Amino acid sequence: MTEVIAYLIEHFQDFDNCPPPEDLGRLLEDAGFDVTEIGNTLMMMEVLFNTSEFAAAPFDSHALRVYCNEEVENLPQEVMGLMQYLVAERAITYEQREIVIHALMHIPPEEITLDTAKVLVLLLLWAHKSELPVLIGDDLMGALNGKATMH
Repeated sequence: MTEVIAYLIEHFQDFDNCPPPEDLGRLLEDAGFDVTEIGNTLMMMEVLFNTSEFAAAPFDSHALRVYCNEEVENLPQEVMGLMQYLVAERAITYEQREIVIHALMHIPPEEITLDTAKVLVLLLLWAHKSELPVLIGDDLMGALNGKATMH
């Protein structure tokens, strides 16, 4: 999934220029990506971008995020730490954090890694046309190349 997302971000710098899912699937197949990876990426995009339930009133900036039992059992500690760090640094909003956590919970637990979380954050920020502080953006982009350093 990481390679497909990297390809999308590189080839469609503006999310609005990205083709609809049915055309995108064919385009990715023509580019040589595995059908399973394409399907996983399209499914993850669907989860990430169709989460209107998180468009709620702004959260209190001093609120503590409490993870439910299922999240604690499935999300590695470093992923929860990354989410807290990104919110604290204002790289993502509270709502974006919830969307990423929601998407991560759709992945088999053994496949949830720090790099997977970073890639999903990048995908969401790409779609939302969000700007990142340079150092945070560099580290998140490193996850696409397998050179992640943030902990």
